[in-house]
Amino acid sequence: MKTLDDWLRWQETQFLTEIKLGLDRIRCVAERMGLLSVPVPLLTVGGTNGKGSTCAMLTRILLLQGYKVGTYTSPHLLRYNERIALNGVPVRNADICAAFAAIDKARDDIDLTYFEFGTLAAVWCFLQAKVDVIVLEVGLGGRLDACNLWDADVAIITSIGIDHVEWLGSTREAIGYEKSGIMRAGKPVVCGDPQPPASIAREAARIGADLWQLGRNFSVEHVPQPALVGDVQRQNAAVVVTALQRLADKLPVSPDAIAEGLASVSLMGRMQRIRAEPEVILDVAHNPHAATELAGWLKKNPVNGKTFAIFSILADKDIAGVLKIMASAVDEWYVVALSSKRALSQDDLLALMRSNGISQPIHAYPDFQSAWNVMVLSAEKQDRVVAFGSFLVVSAMLEIDVSPHGAGSA
Repeated sequence: MKTLDDWLRWQETQFLTEIKLGLDRIRCVAERMGLLSVPVPLLTVGGTNGKGSTCAMLTRILLLQGYKVGTYTSPHLLRYNERIALNGVPVRNADICAAFAAIDKARDDIDLTYFEFGTLAAVWCFLQAKVDVIVLEVGLGGRLDACNLWDADVAIITSIGIDHVEWLGSTREAIGYEKSGIMRAGKPVVCGDPQPPASIAREAARIGADLWQLGRNFSVEHVPQPALVGDVQRQNAAVVVTALQRLADKLPVSPDAIAEGLASVSLMGRMQRIRAEPEVILDVAHNPHAATELAGWLKKNPVNGKTFAIFSILADKDIAGVLKIMASAVDEWYVVALSSKRALSQDDLLALMRSNGISQPIHAYPDFQSAWNVMVLSAEKQDRVVAFGSFLVVSAMLEIDVSPHGAGSA
């Protein structure tokens, strides 16, 4: 009997270790496992940014209504189990191991990616638990993503930005086409991008999907600001409410559940405040679209002191675009190289920052605890710290000690 860590290490070193889009492999294994058809309503959530927040709001509202909810998201921040949640609670190691064992037996000689293993495991766990509804967050793109194996009763496209260009294309039109792949003929699709690429409406018309577009078919005016911080969260909330309304014949939800759900939703790593003085904000902003939201919020909610950034980012992101947006929102930078094969060396990252117009002081440290320990000695109560640039930055900051009495604190 393998542990969960054993299974994950094995997946990371065997078979298809890189991203490989396409549904043929996972469809064959799912068919062998009896997973191709799910007997409950299913929502698929795609988009460039806002997917995690949207899944969190959907889950919270449906849970308060009394439904048993299975939610699959990625990536995780602290524990792999975060990806597969029942009623908002990560499933047990033993359940994931049982799912992996069933997948390994069924796949025979078929190679699967790390993400495909996880996606199949999630649906297996949800069906074993007899959930009432399934929420799937698309990992990459939409058309060829593993989550698109199942037909969505309602598809959601939160936003369209430039990211993963090597897989999805370098224009919003091309990316919109890929994201539109989660639509289904005769089924609702709710789009929350205020200026959507034409490819979304074109694809909806081509296949006969029922498109509900923010600004045309619904607006943010009918929803309150949810508990999640950031102006864009009201936009995401409007998408959630509209999607649930489209599903009302199968999963009725009361206005009270919606109101309470939006007021009480929480999500790690999305404008998450983990300390008051100095204020520390964690955000997974790792592309220009997300950086625009973060910079806008910082400027609309200024502090009396300085803004320190604890920053790192993976090499395959639009680093120049992120830096250009965030440069005017930060007074001082603390940079840590990430321990990932997709990461730049610290020297290369520093050189890239300087060549892209970062004129503020930049300090480099070997790890996040060291960066925090030095930075907090110079930070005043009225200052702000924002840690951003990658999910790996947020996960590292959640694991170090930033308490007022922790290491390095004054």
